[in-house]
Amino acid sequence: MSSFVKIVSAGDLAPLRHVTDCQKDVNRVWDFFKQSDVGIVNLELPLTTSEERADKAITLKADPSISFSLRDVGLDVVSLANNHAGDFGSKGLLETIDALGEANVAVVGAGNNLQEAFSPVIQEMNGMKIAHIGICTALPTGYAAGENKPGVAPVRAKSRFYIDSITLDEQPGMAPWVETAVVEDDLNHACDIISKIKEDVDLVIAQVHWGVPNGWAALFQGPLADYQRPMAHRLIDAGVDVIMGHHPHVVHGVETYNNGIIVYSLGNFLFHSMSEDHVKHLTTKYPPYQLESLETGEALDGVVMETDLKDGKLHSIQFHPIRMNRKGEPEFISGHQARDVLERMKKHSNELNSDILIEDEIGKVVI
Repeated sequence: MSSFVKIVSAGDLAPLRHVTDCQKDVNRVWDFFKQSDVGIVNLELPLTTSEERADKAITLKADPSISFSLRDVGLDVVSLANNHAGDFGSKGLLETIDALGEANVAVVGAGNNLQEAFSPVIQEMNGMKIAHIGICTALPTGYAAGENKPGVAPVRAKSRFYIDSITLDEQPGMAPWVETAVVEDDLNHACDIISKIKEDVDLVIAQVHWGVPNGWAALFQGPLADYQRPMAHRLIDAGVDVIMGHHPHVVHGVETYNNGIIVYSLGNFLFHSMSEDHVKHLTTKYPPYQLESLETGEALDGVVMETDLKDGKLHSIQFHPIRMNRKGEPEFISGHQARDVLERMKKHSNELNSDILIEDEIGKVVI
């Protein structure tokens, strides 16, 4: 008899209060998580009482007491491998890990040191072994874990700026072309770990925080940074079966590669700081960045990803469109709103020589 496991995942979750205090339509989304075998998200802020605020444009945090509500709505594994995990120092990061542990929510992508940050969470259910890891390329100074330093699991990326002087004369003030590439030692380290993990499990899921937030890259460069596809292919070749991406705060494409699935960005999921009654301020005064692209339009949309496993292998993958409401909380959407989200996802996937099918307002990957 065949065995099945259902995994439900979403992108960036940044709660400022208990997530169980929701409207009926939001609870429909949480019920979807609770009905799964495994619920996964990226926790986009530390749960801490620390006041050691990092010197960066945007810092986020919430009270550690909300950790139990994450478990109550069906979240089993969260990644802390992101650019906000260290917003309130090592103390804030470690307090977050402790708070989640007390709530019985497993953590990947961060730890007391580099080894812990890359350590997988391994689940055994219905005769299958599933490994989860978290990786971050969006790394503020000092956020990466070290041999004896708390932090997040790093794969650093370097940027170079190409100035097209001819076009710049024609278009004064235009953005430069940005070339990016990962630090090979970091990626080799991550791939070595993944290869060893894969020897003992049926499936490896990597949550990867990468790319450029919506509006913070020139449109003429397209949605993905240069380094993302080569890095994704290396991770798949090393043994990752599914990459679940986040950080751009909008939905990006899906790529099928060498029997692996790469979801470059699941989009936003829950951001209480994007509610109508919350005023967001930059922590630093200069540069005076405009934040509208992070809080409006496509940034309100995302997808909930449903991954079904059968006998230790990928069986089906579906995407259910959501939109954040006036309180910054997710609701399933339908009609033209759902189709708009899925059509954007399909368009980006086609640009990666891949495709998703759209049936009954659900996106599907052909496996």
